[in-house]
Amino acid sequence: MRGKKRILLLGVAGLLSATALLAIGILLAGHFGRTQGRILGSTALLAGYGLLALPAVVLLDQGRHRRLALVSASLAAAGAVVALVAIWTDVPTLGKAVGSVTAFALAGTQISALTARRHDADPAVVGRLFTASCALALVAASCFAVLIWIQPNGSLFPRLFGSLVVLDLLLVALQPILARARPPATVHRFRVVVAGEEPVIVTIEGGDLASAAAKAIRSAERGGGRVVALEVDSEDRARIEPGG
Repeated sequence: MRGKKRILLLGVAGLLSATALLAIGILLAGHFGRTQGRILGSTALLAGYGLLALPAVVLLDQGRHRRLALVSASLAAAGAVVALVAIWTDVPTLGKAVGSVTAFALAGTQISALTARRHDADPAVVGRLFTASCALALVAASCFAVLIWIQPNGSLFPRLFGSLVVLDLLLVALQPILARARPPATVHRFRVVVAGEEPVIVTIEGGDLASAAAKAIRSAERGGGRVVALEVDSEDRARIEPGG
C-alpha cells in the first residue's frame, strides 16, 4: 500500500511539474492555440483530481475505512475521465456532468480527509460536527447538481446552496480547532514488537492502561503483522504479553 501511495504522490508531483513546464513553454513560444490549451488543461485537470484522491490514499495507507477510501478515489478518477472527455470532444452537456461528478468528488475528499484526521481522543462534540459536516457535504453536492442541471428559477435555491457551503466550511474548520482545545489527556507510550520487524513506539492518548494497550496493538497490526510483545513505557517497565 505504501508503494501505491508513493506512486500516486510522484504521479501528482509529475503532473504539476508538467503543467508548469507546458505553461512556461507555451508562454515563451508565443503561440497558444486550441491544441496547446487542451494539452495544458488536461495535465492540470489530472493533477487537480490526483490531489482530490490523496485523502483516500491516506486512509488506505492507514488501513482504515477502505470502502470509503475506494469510493472517494473512484469519484476523483471518474471526474478526471469525464473532464478529459469534455475537453477533447466539446460536447456541451458534458460540462454539467463534470460539475456534478466533481461536486461529489469534493464531498468524498472532504469526508476522507476528516476521517483520516479523526482521533479516538477527540471530544464528543467533534464527533457530532464530523457527522454533520459529512451529511452537509453530500447535501451540498446534490444541490449543486440540481442547480446546474435543472437551473431552478429565482434566487432562493442558489442562496440556499451558498448557505450550505458556508455552514459546511464552518463545521470543517471547527473540528481541528475544538480537537486541539480539548483538556489534556493521559498519554500512554508503548514499545510494540511485531513479529519479524523492528520495535516501534506507539503513543495512545486517553483511556485506561488496558484499553490504551489494546488500541496500540490494533494500530500496530493494521499492516497485517502480528504483535508478539508490548512494553509499557513506565518506571517499572512492566511487560504485557498479548493474549496473556
